Amino acid sequence: MFSRALASAVIVLAAAIPAVAQDDVQTFNAFAVVTANGTIVRSAEKQVMVVATLAGPYFVETDEGPQHGGRVSCASSARIDQRTRQTSASGACTFTAHDGATAWGDWDCAGYELIGCRGTFKLTGGTGRFAGASGESALIWRPTAHEFRKQLDGTTLDNATGIVLWRDFKLKGK
Repeated sequence: MFSRALASAVIVLAAAIPAVAQDDVQTFNAFAVVTANGTIVRSAEKQVMVVATLAGPYFVETDEGPQHGGRVSCASSARIDQRTRQTSASGACTFTAHDGATAWGDWDCAGYELIGCRGTFKLTGGTGRFAGASGESALIWRPTAHEFRKQLDGTTLDNATGIVLWRDFKLKGK
């Protein structure tokens, strides 16, 4: 369930993307293959909240195929209406490139349980070659598998896998 919320969560700032000069904008597509782990808690009669983390490698699409850029780690909070299956979520991510440069940003998305969600990602800062950079993209989360485990305290653990896509990511230099 919570994985739909993670949808928007991930940006691709890879070693494959060269440093961006001031006022230069690079546009690219990227994706991450992630494992998501979270806790589902009932928040109303027909509503649940999911608090989760996701992590995995991310890739930048190039003319020569996907280029591995590093790892991404995200936090997520999602609300799911159990009547309509509508989902809304938000969170923050940290990206670590192979050269140690990091970038972080915020995201939000909306969609449907078991289908995924679509939203926006906004770069809010970074270190190394990403210091002072800004950018944003469309973000799409597509879950592929779930494993639910009911806990004695009434919560449910959800372990999921899936893919996060960033389309038309516009990265602007310092």
